[in-house]
Order: sequence, then C-alpha cells, then structure tokens
Amino acid sequence: MSSPLICHFEPLDTWFFREARPHGSMGNSELGSQFPPPVRTLLGALRTAIGDAWFARHGGDWGGLGSNAALQALIGLGDDLGPLRASGPFLRLDGQRLYPAPAHLMAKTHGGQQHHFLLGLGDVVHCDLGRVHLPAMPRQVAGLPELAGSQPAGGWVTHSGMERLLKGLPPLNHEVISPAQLWSEEPRLGIGRDNARRGVQEGLLYQTRHLRLRPGVALELHLAGLPDASLLPAQATLRLGGEGRQAALRVQQAPLSLPTGPAIAPGARFVLHHLTPSACAAGLPAGIAPGLMRRQHEGADCWEGELAGRPLRILAAACTRPLREGGWDLAQHQARPVQSLLAPGSVLYAQNLSGDSLPSTAFAAAADASGRGLCLAGVL
Repeated sequence: MSSPLICHFEPLDTWFFREARPHGSMGNSELGSQFPPPVRTLLGALRTAIGDAWFARHGGDWGGLGSNAALQALIGLGDDLGPLRASGPFLRLDGQRLYPAPAHLMAKTHGGQQHHFLLGLGDVVHCDLGRVHLPAMPRQVAGLPELAGSQPAGGWVTHSGMERLLKGLPPLNHEVISPAQLWSEEPRLGIGRDNARRGVQEGLLYQTRHLRLRPGVALELHLAGLPDASLLPAQATLRLGGEGRQAALRVQQAPLSLPTGPAIAPGARFVLHHLTPSACAAGLPAGIAPGLMRRQHEGADCWEGELAGRPLRILAAACTRPLREGGWDLAQHQARPVQSLLAPGSVLYAQNLSGDSLPSTAFAAAADASGRGLCLAGVL
C-alpha cells in the first residue's frame, strides 16, 4: 500500500496564478493572482515531475502518454487522476498549517484591540430566498459596547484557532492571520512576444500582479495513492503557475492530520466548515450538495439528505465570494470552461439527523479525488 505524502511548495521568486479572466476583459486591464492556487495547478506540477522521472527510467516522452497504459496507471490522464488522491492546498506559516477563516467569523476593533465573535443562526425570516434562517449577530459580545461596524474577519486561522472554532468558540487574536502577514503584491508590466520572429507584438501590453510570499510561508498539498513514491523526489525544483515561475518542492511521508473538536450529538445543530473549494451543483443554491431535497421544517425552507453517508438538514449558509476557476487544457490546447466554486471558508448551518453522534471529521469523506469538498463539523 502506498504511503501518504506531504508536498511542500516554496517560491524561489514571485508567483503568479492568473485569475479566471482573459487579458483585455472589460473594466480592468490588470490581472491578479488567485491564491492559494487551484489544486489542478499543483497536481499538474506533481504529475509532470512523476512522469519525467518515469520517462528517465523507462524511456519515451510525453508525446506517447495517450497510449502509455503503465504511466496512466500511476498518474491518470487529463481530469482523471487515476489512483491519485489529493487534499488541500493549504497554506503554511513557520511550519504550521493554516485554514481559511470561516465566513461567520466577525471582527471589530474597539479601544485599540481586535475582538472576534461568531454569527449564530437567526430566526426564520421572509426574504427573496423564501422563508429561511439567516446568520445573525449575537445580542452581546464581551468587550464591545455595540456590534455596528463589525466586518468578516477574513484571512486564515491557525491549527489551534481552528480547534477553537470546532468547539464553537472564536479564535484568539494571535490565531487569526491576515493576508498582509503572508504575502505582498507586486504589479508587473509585460509585452506580447512573437516567437516566430523573436520580436514584440505591437499593441500587446498586459499588466499582472505577482505575489511575493513572506519568509516562512509555503504551500502544502497532501497526496495519496501513488504506487511508487520513489518517482517523486524528496527535493526538486520545478516550474509552477503563470510564466513557469520556479518553486522548490520538498516531499515527506506523513498522513493528513486535521483539527478535531467535540462530537455532534444526535439532533444537535452544528456548523459545517469548508476547508477547500467545493463544486456548485447545477440548479441548487451554493453549498447545497447534489442529492439533497428541499423541505419544510418548523416553518422554514431547508435541505435534507445525506452527505458522506450521514443524514443531515441544511438550515442556512454563510458564504464568501464564489471562486471562478478556469485554466488551460494542455491536452486539448484550449481554455477550460470557467466554473464557479463554493469558496473555502464558507460555512453551512446544519442539523444532525442521525441517531448517532458525529465526529468532527465525519464529513471529510465527502471530498473528491482532487480534494474539493473537504469539510469539518463544529459545535454551533
């Protein structure tokens, strides 16, 4: 049986992971970076490294991948990952993993000090969504005379901060990490090249915004299912993201250890934390998994069904801005269709319909092979 691997990516210069807009799109000529990058980007770099090592041992090249059954048995083909299973990506700061701050985590500065608190589940209201529950402010927060002016905290939380969230408690101030603590942005101006005549294409200027990570900041992706781990070197330098910027790869064998919290009692309400992006089902509200059916419960619209084999009822959602993910299909030599994803940090207010208590990792099995849909259950 193959051992699970942790793959660490560290930049050697700046990184650029282009957002899902074409150059020259209406309204803005500058393209920013999506960070953390799509899992497909990191998996592509790892599958390329594995394939290069395989060709070095057995001969051949990428031109024959379509008929190379032996290599496909290791890395799959196209969107089919074969035996590979990924989890992440996650950010790391000074050796510890970070998790996206949940959308129901609020912050307000008062008296020169930052205060954090959590949105609860409000009463049933009638709105354009129907008769539904909405996230609601608590009546009072210690240290704050009023809650007006509070904003979503955003950013990331540490491992200990995530464990506090799973217990239904806001993280401590030092457990909340802002983007400014992780990277800075650098605007760049580029030109379109004509490689045939080794010149410049007139009129093709473009602007991008690169990311320069702070010292100690890295990316982490967990990889399982690789039959021969020796094909992935313990240390290597590879190209990653837009412009093929260099990254240092470090691989070690270790399982994925997620934060844990109290078990969710039968019938209890809880919060479902999305740690990675999740696919949005066609015709369903954001965050509602395929197979869940619209129901009425205590005068409110809700969604009932099973997730990872566990029966539950979705009562409300607190979502951040959806992710728009596209990219380039190297096999087909064309742009990938842009799709909307439920952003990491989104939370669902749910109720345990099982007759058994649910561990905090009960819904982690809902994640697909690329790691999308990784969730943890926390106390409400």
